[in-house]
Amino acid sequence: MNPGAIIGAYVLDRRLGKGVTASTWLAHPAQDTPSAAAGNAAPENGAVENQPERISATHPESPPDNPPTSPPVVLKIFDLAETSSWKPLDQFKREAEILRTLNHPRIPKYIESFDLAQGGHFEFVLVMQYIEGETIESHVSSGKKFTEAHIEQMLAELADILAYIGSLRPPIVHRDINPRNLILQPDGHIALVDFSGVQDAIRSALYPGATLVGTAGYIPVEQVSGRATHRSDLYGAAATAVFMLTGRNPAELPMRNLKIDLSGLLYLSPGLAYVLGNWLDPDQDRRFLSAAKAAAILRGEEPVPTAALVSSPSNARSSENTRNVESLQSSRRALISHILSEPDAGRESVDYPAELPSDSRLEIQPLDPGLYIKLPRGKRAGSSSGFAFFPIVWLGFVFFWTTMTLRMRAPMFFPLFSIPFWIAGVAMLKSFLKPSITDTELFITPDGLLKKSSSFISNSAQQYAISDVGTAKVQRSSVQPNNRYLKELAIDAGTGTLTFGLGLSDRELYYLEKRINEELEKLKKLPRE
Repeated sequence: MNPGAIIGAYVLDRRLGKGVTASTWLAHPAQDTPSAAAGNAAPENGAVENQPERISATHPESPPDNPPTSPPVVLKIFDLAETSSWKPLDQFKREAEILRTLNHPRIPKYIESFDLAQGGHFEFVLVMQYIEGETIESHVSSGKKFTEAHIEQMLAELADILAYIGSLRPPIVHRDINPRNLILQPDGHIALVDFSGVQDAIRSALYPGATLVGTAGYIPVEQVSGRATHRSDLYGAAATAVFMLTGRNPAELPMRNLKIDLSGLLYLSPGLAYVLGNWLDPDQDRRFLSAAKAAAILRGEEPVPTAALVSSPSNARSSENTRNVESLQSSRRALISHILSEPDAGRESVDYPAELPSDSRLEIQPLDPGLYIKLPRGKRAGSSSGFAFFPIVWLGFVFFWTTMTLRMRAPMFFPLFSIPFWIAGVAMLKSFLKPSITDTELFITPDGLLKKSSSFISNSAQQYAISDVGTAKVQRSSVQPNNRYLKELAIDAGTGTLTFGLGLSDRELYYLEKRINEELEKLKKLPRE
């Protein structure tokens, strides 16, 4: 498909953009091109068979001798051959249906839509009003900047659009508010384009889909999970304003409490700070500021709520930091005092069991002198809980996040951001699986302490002289299934700590603590050779 080709009653002028399954062209009515009009004459026999693509008599790259007199239009052309599923076609037809019902000065007007079969291709065409200008993204990328007053004006106009589509019944959710879909017109006003991801709010709530529509950095948490609402568009609008203020993708900016933090970067007017602070909240229930009221605040038609002025980041940062420091110092003083006054605080009194539980799988054999302990591989206490499933769910979510950011061609920050979560997930999975596939043995002899671990994957051993071995003590581990930390046995050895028995029951652990400490005390009293 080239400039000059005739699509229905229109002649293509130049391509404006190309997506995965659709391309967007600037065009004009064929009746304004004499050669095209002649070429469109019906055959004498009256046949109206599908005709191959036709090119105007002028060179495709050359401007026509007689410029079109009718206003140009935009053709969005969907080629069925370029898609492997029906979902993109459904979205394309939904966009046409939605545009047909919309009537707002800052949204392209629907003209017509039709199907076309030519050159062996089945195409679906949406014709809409052409809005002159450049995208906000290209404007900022070219090095141009906006004043804060202009940003407030554009955000107010975008709020007007969102208030309009939100007032429809059912409300309309755009789902892809970002700098590429906002056209900056020559007169400084904006228009919202690309309704290909649009969905009505009722359908979105009842049938949340797995297809993620949106642009990384401009979509909130609920939209990632497939439940976009009208408030999701408010987040996209605020994130777009952040891009206009900073020239950066919002995801690249510092975060505070999971929220974009501009307080250390910019000083904003109270109205703009209030709107952005409300709309950028990660919790959609806290994005309570309506689009209509936000537009009024940005235009100065309504005052900024007094509470917002008091609590705005730019005004409250200093006092909040002071309170945080004072609170931290107070907590530290109380903690130090508590530790000094009660050295064993936090260590509950223990009634050591006289013997192991009857169903314990621990093997304990006295040596002469010394002690041998074996912990066979297999299920441990706590391993039957939901913890077994948690690492798999964790890694599954991280995999979903990583693949979606790669598919959306997000900045490299996003996939790199997932690396620590991969590490944490693998560590959790390893900490759960290791006891189940590993035989662990402890040898406590006059020569020292030896810990051997063997599995079908690897074998390892740790050995310490008896003089380097301290006491054994049951402690809380870092593993927390079902909001309850598992315990393990920790033995001071050398400059570190040797751990043993993760997942054992409390009775087993405290029995081991008692037996090991008794044996260590005996061995250390033996005369050295």
